[in-house]
Amino acid sequence: MKRVLVTIYFLVAAVLYILIYGTVVLFIGLIIRIFADKNKARKFIDGQIKIFGKNAFRFMFSPVIVMGQENVCERCLVVANHQSLMDIPLILGYVGPMPMVAKKELSRVPGVNWFVKYMGGFFLDRDNPAEGAQVIKKIIKTLSSGNSLLIFPEGTRSVDGTVGRFKTAIFKIAKKLNVKVLPISIWGTISLVPKRSLFLNPGPVSMIIHPPISPNDFPSEEMLAQKVEETVRLGVERLKATGGDSK
Repeated sequence: MKRVLVTIYFLVAAVLYILIYGTVVLFIGLIIRIFADKNKARKFIDGQIKIFGKNAFRFMFSPVIVMGQENVCERCLVVANHQSLMDIPLILGYVGPMPMVAKKELSRVPGVNWFVKYMGGFFLDRDNPAEGAQVIKKIIKTLSSGNSLLIFPEGTRSVDGTVGRFKTAIFKIAKKLNVKVLPISIWGTISLVPKRSLFLNPGPVSMIIHPPISPNDFPSEEMLAQKVEETVRLGVERLKATGGDSK
């Protein structure tokens, strides 16, 4: 019964926050852009997105433990394991707003699609190889322009929380553009929104932001991908074993 009530509460709060408050935020940002400048507008909206990311877990009564926030860098490829939809607000709230590669299904969610597009992100249909080629071009353009980018290289959410194999294509781009990779390990979000479940399950969430990895230290994208995957996997195992304890 508790899970049902929390689920209803969260969904109502999320709809009100994203659709109503989100619309107000974008409108205020537009006003600031018109009467001040686009940098101030961007700073305002980015700040609100970061607050939303943190509030998402407060709404779920889920404490968050974050280690390594000093490792956050500018213009980096942010790479994380993927446990649930809550991974996105977690990273937005505690790492920062940035363009991302999101699955096509999210483009149909009002509010969410607005902010993904606002941040410069794009949607990927994993069943359409031709569209994948276009996304690769957009990733190159985004990173070349000096922006960071968030991606989940497993390609899909984990069923049991274990880290799957990382696809190497994105690491080829990192090497080509000499963009540092910021590995992130996430644990606990899989319990909040279990795959194939209709109900939320509040609980603690933890995340490690590892030191950036330079692609120049590796002779191939396969070796770079292997190192990043190993770093993320070991971090997840550590979080799972310690429950997020930083010791």
